[in-house]
Amino acid sequence: MKKAISFLVLCLYLFSVLSCAGVHAPKPKVMLSPSQYPNFKTTEGVSIAVLPFDPNRDLYAAPNDASPQKPDFNWFKAGVCVTRFIIVNDSLEQIMIDPTQITCTDDKGITYQPYNIKEAGDAIVASEAFGSYVKGAIAGVLIGAIIGAGIGAALGGAIGGARWATRGAAIGASSGGGQGLILGAGGNRAAMEARVRMMIISNYFMPKPLYQGMTHDGLIYFPAVQIQSVRLLLSSGQKAIKIEIPVTMPIQDSGQPQKEETPTTEKSE
Repeated sequence: MKKAISFLVLCLYLFSVLSCAGVHAPKPKVMLSPSQYPNFKTTEGVSIAVLPFDPNRDLYAAPNDASPQKPDFNWFKAGVCVTRFIIVNDSLEQIMIDPTQITCTDDKGITYQPYNIKEAGDAIVASEAFGSYVKGAIAGVLIGAIIGAGIGAALGGAIGGARWATRGAAIGASSGGGQGLILGAGGNRAAMEARVRMMIISNYFMPKPLYQGMTHDGLIYFPAVQIQSVRLLLSSGQKAIKIEIPVTMPIQDSGQPQKEETPTTEKSE
């Protein structure tokens, strides 16, 4: 225990000395034509791509990028399926986009409205997944982008055993710049909650009119369900345009521990 405390004090000292290293420049958010993404549809000149959260890919990476940066926090495990929408209006009419008129239907045929900004934040910060992440982040913030994954794993092991060693390594590897939904490490739970809510607000798919040739891009926060399709109702002049898009979901880790199989023994005759 004394060694762990000494190590913690040393890391605090290093953090205080090196904390003036400055911020990292953000990476560009790649946006291609909706037709280049897998879940795509064009109706009456309006093209839409739908990208549900993928635990193995950055939502803002190009679809042909074989090794995009992975998100460091699993939003789906925290109860929210963060979904990116890319819309291009190539019709002759102005269209109006209202995020409250976007719904999803799951594999059981149940239709859901998206969470609003506050509801999405509440769902995430109240989740067990977020609580676990915060514990690892509080350990990882001491090394974050400064010392790296190696000491992150060591600190995680010193403070919380093997369970947090992996979390510490992940924080060390992913902090210090990034793009998309990289949450990184924070000083305490309140700071992490504020960061989550700020990310939700800054990336939200805001209501917006689109004239011919205009593009809109943003995130909708659905409940964490296996989405089979999404539906959008867009207003165009005096009519509504209904667009339904079949969705192929990335494989999501449920986070539920698998039951260990009890070995069977054959009776000897």
